[in-house]
Amino acid sequence: MNKQEIKLKAMIVDDSPQACRLLKMMILEESLPVDVVSEAHNAFDAWESIQNLKPDLLFLDIEMPEKSGLELAEQILEHDINCEIIFTTAYSEYAIQAFRLSAIDYLLKPIQEGDLKESIEKVKYKKKLTHDQTRLKTLTQNLKEESPQNLCVPILNGYEYIQLQDIEYIEADGAYVNITLCNTKQMIVSKNLRYFENLLEGFGHFLRVHRSYIVNKNHIKKVLKGEKAVIVMQSNQQIDLARDRKQAFWAAME
Repeated sequence: MNKQEIKLKAMIVDDSPQACRLLKMMILEESLPVDVVSEAHNAFDAWESIQNLKPDLLFLDIEMPEKSGLELAEQILEHDINCEIIFTTAYSEYAIQAFRLSAIDYLLKPIQEGDLKESIEKVKYKKKLTHDQTRLKTLTQNLKEESPQNLCVPILNGYEYIQLQDIEYIEADGAYVNITLCNTKQMIVSKNLRYFENLLEGFGHFLRVHRSYIVNKNHIKKVLKGEKAVIVMQSNQQIDLARDRKQAFWAAME
């Protein structure tokens, strides 16, 4: 696997702990681009984890007590959760129904290495198409505007489409940044702060106020003056205004 390849965040749902262990072992031994972040042994625990972890991929056993994998898949579809499903089962008669529920693939137990690899490739291809569509949507929207208002940001497992006006501030975190939106949603983006400083240079409402921060001046609540000036954002986040940035900041705020 290419070291730069982004791994799919996956979850295994199977009432057999042994089946979970075997699948995880196969993924590791084959060095597949999959990071198993959780496992569940019934549909109820799985549903809670799916909502919290938001996996890219779900390995889902069909035959489980109390609530089947098919019922869980229907619940996922009803809530429009963006999660690819690979059904795993020893019962081939479920195959047709599984595909009708939009499963990306179907693996018959015992799972064969070749079948698993092929299924992962299908998921990766579908994810790539989704990411390309997101970037194309951003481009077409921006071309319609005199001034681009939309941004497609590279997050850890793909791309996300956001509006520039919704960004409250951007905080450096090593080789990454944390973007906080005005609805307090946060996202980790796989680019550094300098990348965004250059990208947003033509937009007067984005100001580099500190070596670790870019702020949207439209979301500033107030500035506390003193020996050490502090910018208070609408979310009440307090950000120090660096001394060497003060002159440019006050000029931009006039």
